Amino acid sequence: MTLEPWILAGLICIVAAGLEGLCAGRDPMAQLKALKQPSWSPPNWVWILIGIAWYVICFTGLVRLLPYWPEQKPPLLLLVVLMLLNAAANIPAFRMRRLDLALAFFTLYWPLLAAFLWVVCPLDSLTCGLFAIYTVYQVYAAAWAYQLWRMNPRTP
Repeated sequence: MTLEPWILAGLICIVAAGLEGLCAGRDPMAQLKALKQPSWSPPNWVWILIGIAWYVICFTGLVRLLPYWPEQKPPLLLLVVLMLLNAAANIPAFRMRRLDLALAFFTLYWPLLAAFLWVVCPLDSLTCGLFAIYTVYQVYAAAWAYQLWRMNPRTP
């Protein structure tokens, strides 16, 4: 029995979101609110919308890439790894409260995102476009994370 791509995509997103919640720990929004923020930080409710947008983009990509499985494994595998790494980035940010390590996650995340774009763009233009938009957002996210780290030096 084969699951419809949208059902399997939904299950993958639910698992990834659950993992993200586990990695973030208790009340990450309160932790975020307690930090000094750059003046150009979005309010907490916007971060929730950004998270929803992330999963809409991932769901769409998964639905469009699952029919290519198993002939085209790299795009789907890279997308799942991106989702896992995105969830894991919450460990240093919220569980460890190490903004420096959270910022360092970009050095792992961006090459993986670039590899994903490299393999997905020739295969599916909609997924490519959605992740290209997400890539532009990543520039903002990195600048914000850097400023957050600078404004909140770690205290022992």
